[in-house]
Amino acid sequence: MIHAPCASLYLHYVVKEGKVDELLNHIRAILDACAKEDDFITAVLHRTPERPLELTLYELWRGTKESFARTQGTRAYRKEYMDASRPLVESVQVTWDNPVQIWGEFGPLG
Repeated sequence: MIHAPCASLYLHYVVKEGKVDELLNHIRAILDACAKEDDFITAVLHRTPERPLELTLYELWRGTKESFARTQGTRAYRKEYMDASRPLVESVQVTWDNPVQIWGEFGPLG
């Protein structure tokens, strides 16, 4: 069980044709900035060869969805990322979850 609050952010992108590499550059840049944040735990970016226009990003943060919105939602680099990435994607599905258990290098937390 996780005792300290954590929130996971799951993003599923459907990218416009010819824009995947540009979006990947923006995602890498924002994750480089996120990795310097105290509340950041980890992120995993997935790409499936069978669906070359789809990317999945999983981020794990200390705190809650609400604390993320208060702190991370106000970061200038996040606004820049949103503005730059929006024209590159057909759609983005965003899901917030509360992890119950974490295994591996970062678990158990709390």
